[in-house]
Amino acid sequence: MNLLFICHANVCRSFIAQEVAKKYLPNARVFSRGLYADPALRVPQKVLQFLAEEHIFPLPHTATQLTPADLEIADFVFCMEPQQLDALLDRYAQYPDKMWLLSDFAFGKETALEDPISFEGRAFTKLAERVAKAAQKAVQKISAGQ
Repeated sequence: MNLLFICHANVCRSFIAQEVAKKYLPNARVFSRGLYADPALRVPQKVLQFLAEEHIFPLPHTATQLTPADLEIADFVFCMEPQQLDALLDRYAQYPDKMWLLSDFAFGKETALEDPISFEGRAFTKLAERVAKAAQKAVQKISAGQ
């Protein structure tokens, strides 16, 4: 099983979702990419702190740009925002059955998982928790065969 999480830069939302999914689905290949990833970007300390509070201690991460090969090998592709999903469906129309808005797959709600990167404190934590809960719920549904 190959799960792919996608966001804008691949240093916050998709990375959080990746690491949460790895925790709950350790035998799967779970990875993340960005639509506009820059390998010079680093995962912010507040993201690492949030994950540590969830008892997740990831290996070093390099922001990675999405490639067609990533989409080909993924069984499930999860985007954080409707615009991201629409762009992927337009560009890669051959994969509609494996592409999802993460919140829709997890909770049946077509809502964006906002990027918490520009927020601090409680605002950041609340948004990061939404991403983590969506990833956890998606993994539970996949594990249950839904």
